Amino acid sequence: MDASFILIAAVLVGLYSAINIGANDVANSMATSVASKALTIKKAVVVAAVCNILGAVLVGSHVANTIRKGLIDPMQFSDKQILFLFGMLAAVLGSALWVNIATFFKLPVSTTHSIIGGVLGFGLVSVGFAGIKWKVVLYVVLSWLVSPIFGGIIAFTIFSIIKKFILSSKEPISQTKKIGPFFTGIVFFILSMSIIYKGLKHLHLDLDFSKSLIISLCVGFGGFLLGSFFLRRYKEKDTDPYYQVEKMANPLQVLSASFQAFSHGANDVANAIGPIAAIVVVVQTQKLDMQVDIPLWLLLIGGAGLAFGIYTWGYRVMETVGEKITSITPTRGFSAEFGTATTVLLCSRLGMPVSTTHVAVGNIIGVGLARGISAINLDVIKKIFSAWIISLPAAGLFAVAIYLILKFIFI
Repeated sequence: MDASFILIAAVLVGLYSAINIGANDVANSMATSVASKALTIKKAVVVAAVCNILGAVLVGSHVANTIRKGLIDPMQFSDKQILFLFGMLAAVLGSALWVNIATFFKLPVSTTHSIIGGVLGFGLVSVGFAGIKWKVVLYVVLSWLVSPIFGGIIAFTIFSIIKKFILSSKEPISQTKKIGPFFTGIVFFILSMSIIYKGLKHLHLDLDFSKSLIISLCVGFGGFLLGSFFLRRYKEKDTDPYYQVEKMANPLQVLSASFQAFSHGANDVANAIGPIAAIVVVVQTQKLDMQVDIPLWLLLIGGAGLAFGIYTWGYRVMETVGEKITSITPTRGFSAEFGTATTVLLCSRLGMPVSTTHVAVGNIIGVGLARGISAINLDVIKKIFSAWIISLPAAGLFAVAIYLILKFIFI
């Protein structure tokens, strides 16, 4: 089979996958900002697109595990490299098709788990049951439960604190000026850690935990001072004080959403481009390698794909996550985004294959539960949970079908 044909097909499939990831995953960072009216949909799309491109290109996953989460040892294909190439192509295309369908029905799904499902499906029909690392599959299933619950608890706690000490106070604006800077500092600290400790190693600045902690503490203190400076300058108006508190929370929510979008571009672009980079390297070198450097041109394609997906279909899943689960205000949105950033950081440190989609939805549910179970749209939750459960097998079945078709036609 002509190598140039494989390369062109791989790049196009990677672009298609990136477009679908952008369309579905933009809700993770921007849905609450849109729902709370901190940003309009048009502004959210622009901010998310710019931040995703910057994250993908500047701090993006330059080294990606080409076999997602180590599910399959590529050396099992040492004497049949063409099957490995077809398998990776089928896995990416299969997962992209599933994410495309989920986005059409406005359902937030995990693009990470979808690509895992794609690789798992092709692995079962190529190397068999014994060739799969089932412990990794178990970790994936556990993360479905652990990450949204843990994130929801954090979001529930943060909003409960805001509700008790600010929203239930007789002087909410005065309390916001006192307590707000601490939240600003914590957000700067958490988001700094999530980028520095997890991302800068791709720029060959692999800082250890202690150095990342010191830098992030300084960033957090700077955030505290910045928040204090702006909040103390705020002049109270002759309108509803609780409405004013929500307006004061807008900038903080937009900032945390932007950082989440940047981090998404930096990390999740590998779901689309990582396996494609593996195909490029195998075709060019005729060698199988677990880790490959992703060329800048591929990162640009991935970042552009994410941005295009956000621009065209990003509003569909944003509507479900931001408006149909529970009512969102800036303080609630901030609580959810804070919980997401914290959970992703901690779970990544523990090596769990965490899904930002699962965490984001879990956090929004947690914020809703802080106002009682009646504040949650249980019908929407059931649909979302059902989509999560079938993501892995659905993507796997698509991948199997594509793999068998490619194998039948070309071998």
